[in-house]
Amino acid sequence: MESWYYLLVNASCILVPFLATFHPKFPETKRFYKRLVFAIPGMMALFIPWDAIFTAQGVWAFNPNYVVGEYLAGLPLEEWLFFVCIPFACLFTYECLRVFFPNLEAGTGTHRISLILGLLFTVVAVIFYDRAYTFWSHMLCAVMLYLQAFVIRGPYMARYYLMYVMIFPAFIASNGVLTGLKFWKYPLVHSNPQLVTDQIVWYNNAENLGIRIFSVPMDDVSYGMLMLLLSITIFEGVKKKIPH
Repeated sequence: MESWYYLLVNASCILVPFLATFHPKFPETKRFYKRLVFAIPGMMALFIPWDAIFTAQGVWAFNPNYVVGEYLAGLPLEEWLFFVCIPFACLFTYECLRVFFPNLEAGTGTHRISLILGLLFTVVAVIFYDRAYTFWSHMLCAVMLYLQAFVIRGPYMARYYLMYVMIFPAFIASNGVLTGLKFWKYPLVHSNPQLVTDQIVWYNNAENLGIRIFSVPMDDVSYGMLMLLLSITIFEGVKKKIPH
């Protein structure tokens, strides 16, 4: 049963959103899936090579006891599914916000948030330039935030930030299980990653900040922001090109 743990985490994240897309009150179901065909593979084009390189370099690894044992490009099947299930659930939440808050659009304040976060992440990346996960997750997220603040200026950024705040508890719970099965037994925020045991996904603490939210590396915050922002940017970018 242990070998199914990672698959079960993925399934628990996607099952309810997937079923909910077939609810008669969910608008534009077909168009939603058509846009996903571009958004998720577009995001994976960056994240899969990144993931494979970091796995090969030992920045992180996967506990063989908790995966079924099927690998592609050095990554377990479950890791590939992670990059489908998590963005799917989050994009579903994002679309629901569009339905319930149709007039929620980005303004000057939203672009300032992107700029401030971008500057903060840049500072963290520069200070910890010698830690691979910290540098790349924060710097790439900063670049994406700068693009939104100065170039793309997507009107959907207010929904993106609201979505991220809403899913954050679920993000911590799902990543918590992956990074320490009984994540709730650890302090809310601490700098003792060596306390964490029973990881499905193991991290080399020399390559990250060494700060954990329960069992979740703090660097996962910027990593998750980048993954979802890239997915939503593509999702919105193909919106006008996808027929109903």
